[in-house]
Amino acid sequence: MERTHFLPIFKKIELEIQGLAWELYFDEIYTDLISSDEGIQDCLHDELNKVCRQSFTKDFIRTQVLSGVPLSLAVFSDSKRVVVFSKSLSKEAFLVSHISPSTLNETQKEAFLKLKAFVEDAQNIDRRDGPTEIELLSGKLGLELPAEENYQKVYDRAGHYLKEMITALNSYKPTFFESLTDFGLKLTADYALVRIHVLKFLALLPSLDYDNEGVEIKRILLETLRRLLVDCKKAKKQRHTGQKAPLPTLYYMGCKVLYSLAASTPAGPLSKIVRKTVKEMAKRFIAGESISSATKCLSDLRKTKRDATIDQLGELVVSVREADHYKDKVLEIIHGLNKHIPRGELNKSNILCAHMSIKVTALCSDFRPEAFDYTYGQIAPRLREILMAGRNERVFINIDAEHYHYRDAVFEIYKKVLLETAELSSYDQTGIVLQTYLRDSYDHFSAILDLAKTRGLRMPIRIVKGAYWDAETVEASAHGFTAPQFLNKPETDIHFRQLVEQILKNSEHLTLCIASHNVSDHCFAKALKEVKYPNAPVIEHQCLHMTYEALSVAMAEQGWPTRNYVPVGSLLVGMAYLVRRIMENSSQVGILNMMRANANLKCLHDPVKELRDGEISNQFDKLNTISQTFENITPVRLYLKEQRDDFFKGLDNFHNCLGHSYSSEGSGDDVQIISPNDGRSVVGNINFFNASEIPAIVDRAHAVFVEGSWAKSSPETRAAFILSASEKMLLRRTQLA
Repeated sequence: MERTHFLPIFKKIELEIQGLAWELYFDEIYTDLISSDEGIQDCLHDELNKVCRQSFTKDFIRTQVLSGVPLSLAVFSDSKRVVVFSKSLSKEAFLVSHISPSTLNETQKEAFLKLKAFVEDAQNIDRRDGPTEIELLSGKLGLELPAEENYQKVYDRAGHYLKEMITALNSYKPTFFESLTDFGLKLTADYALVRIHVLKFLALLPSLDYDNEGVEIKRILLETLRRLLVDCKKAKKQRHTGQKAPLPTLYYMGCKVLYSLAASTPAGPLSKIVRKTVKEMAKRFIAGESISSATKCLSDLRKTKRDATIDQLGELVVSVREADHYKDKVLEIIHGLNKHIPRGELNKSNILCAHMSIKVTALCSDFRPEAFDYTYGQIAPRLREILMAGRNERVFINIDAEHYHYRDAVFEIYKKVLLETAELSSYDQTGIVLQTYLRDSYDHFSAILDLAKTRGLRMPIRIVKGAYWDAETVEASAHGFTAPQFLNKPETDIHFRQLVEQILKNSEHLTLCIASHNVSDHCFAKALKEVKYPNAPVIEHQCLHMTYEALSVAMAEQGWPTRNYVPVGSLLVGMAYLVRRIMENSSQVGILNMMRANANLKCLHDPVKELRDGEISNQFDKLNTISQTFENITPVRLYLKEQRDDFFKGLDNFHNCLGHSYSSEGSGDDVQIISPNDGRSVVGNINFFNASEIPAIVDRAHAVFVEGSWAKSSPETRAAFILSASEKMLLRRTQLA
C-alpha cells in the first residue's frame, strides 16, 4: 500500500513553559485538537504548566482530556520533551509490537522508527518515580504542602491540643449499645465475607416492605446465611488470610446455629425479629423517624454542650410526589426545631444552633446536570421555599455533599436561587459542603468564595474529605477515565489541610466548619487558626452522630463549638445511609481503625511525611500506564462543564452541515431525507441507484474485496488502518454523536 497515514506522523511545536524551552510532539491527526492560532490550546497549556515543573526531575505519564478525547502525555523532564499519545498508548504500543519494518517502504519505515523510539522511551518510565497528584496540584495552584518543617509552630501548638484530646478520648466510656454495635461493625471490618453478605441483605431489606407475611425476608435471610457458610468453607479450603479469611470456628458455629433457628422459625415472627433488629442497629446512626421522635437525641446533645444539624434522610427520588414529600419533611423539621432549640440562639462560631442539612437532588425526580434550565425549573421553587422558611424561622440551611455528577449543578442552582431571590439577600445563615478528596476541590472552593464575595455575607463552609470514594473510584475504573478523587489517603489529608488554610485565609468571607473523625485534623485546624489567622471566626467542629462519639464528646468537653450530623427518617428506608456508615466503619482507613490509632497517637499525624517516606503503598491511575489490551473508550461526561460545552459545540456544528446534496453517481430519483427526530429538518438530498444497476455494483465491490490492495495487505496492516480510523472517529466523537 502506498498510503502512510495508518502510522503516526509526528509534528513538533517548540514552546516556553515556566521560562524553559520545551518540545511538544504529537501525531498530525491531533493537530486541530492541540494547536491554536497562538500555539496550543489553553487547556493543554494549563496542564503543561502544571506537570512540566522544574522541581520534577523524573519522567512520568499523565492522562489529559481535550475536547472529550482522552490522551496520554509522556513527560521527559531531562530532555524537556512532551509526547502526546493515544489513551494508555494502546494504538502506538500495538503498532510497534505487530508491524514489521521489513514490510514498509522507506517513508513508512522512517515514521515507524520514530514511533518506536518514542514508545520505547515511554516504556522505560517507572510510574512510581513520577510526582504524586497532590504535588502536581499544589505546584499548579501555588499551595504549600503542610509539612511539619514548614509549620513548626502550628505543629507544636497542635501537639499540645492533641495530648489533651487523647486523654479525653481514652477516658470515654461507651454505652453497652455502642459496644454491642461496635462488635458487629468490627466483624464487617475484619471479614470481607461478613461485609459482603450483610450489606447485600441490608440493601435488599427496604424493597421488601410489601412482604407482610415475611416469606421473602425469610427466604433471602436463609440464602444469605447459607452463602456465608459455603463461602467460609471455600475460604478455609483455599487457606485465605487477611480480609478474605474464613470466620473463626466459634463465629462459624454461631452462624450455623443462627441458620437453624431462622429455618425453624415461622416467616411472620422471623420477619418481625429481623426488622426490629435492623431498626435497632440503625438507631445508632439515625436519631428517629421524625423531628418529634428525635427529642431525646437533641436533648442529650444539649446536655453535653453540643449542637446538631438535622439531616432528613432522602436519596435520589423517582417521582414528583417523592420530591414534594422530601420538601414537606424538611419544612416540618425547620418549623419544629424551635421547639427543641431556643429561637435565634448562636454558638461560639456565630452559627445558629438550629441547623438543617438538605440534599438538593432529593428535591427533583429527574435531575439532569446536562440540562441545567430544565433541572433548575424543577428544583428552584422547592429550594427557595426551604431557604425562605430557614430565614423566617431562624434556622441554618446547609447544602449537603452528593455524588460528583451532581456537585457543580447543585452549586449553580443554589447560587442562582440565592442571587435571584431578593428576600434572601441578607440571609447569612446558609452554607454548603466542600469535599476535599476531589482533585478539583480548589475550583469548587473558589466558586464558593466568589459567591460569598458577591453576596457580601460571611458564609460558613463545612469541609469534609468525602462520602462517595468507593462508588466514584469503581465508576472511574469501569468506564476508563481518571478518577475524580485522590486515590491515596495521605493526598486527601494534605489537600484537606490546604483548603482548611485557604478558608481561614479568607475569613473575611468564610467561616470554617471542620468535619472529620481524625483528631489530628481538628487539632491542626485549631492550632493553625491561633498561630497564623487569629482574627478568623471561631472554628466549628463536626462529627457524624454516634459514629465516633468519643471524639465529639471530647471536643465539647474542651469547650470547642461542636456539632453532630444527625439523620432522621424512616429506619428501613434509611438503609442506604446505614450501609454507607457500615462501609465507612469497615474500610481499611475507617472509623474503627482510626479510633484504635487515635488511642495510641504519640504525635500529630503528618500526611506529607507519610507520603514522602513511602509508608503507604501508593495507588496510581491505571490510565497512566501503557497497555495493549482492549478497553471501551471513555464516555463523555456531560456533568462536566468543559465536556458538555464541547458536546453542544459539536451539535451546533452538525446542524450547520445539514441540507447538502450528495451524489451517488446513480441514475435514480433525487430524494430528500428528513430527520426522523423532528420530522422537519432536512438531513440532505441524494440520488439513488436504480435496481438494475445494483448487481454490477455488488460485483465490483466483491472483486475489490477479494483481489484489491486491502485483501492483499497483511492482517497487521489492516488492523493499523482500522486503529487509525477509530482514532479519527474518536476525534470527531461530538459530531458523530
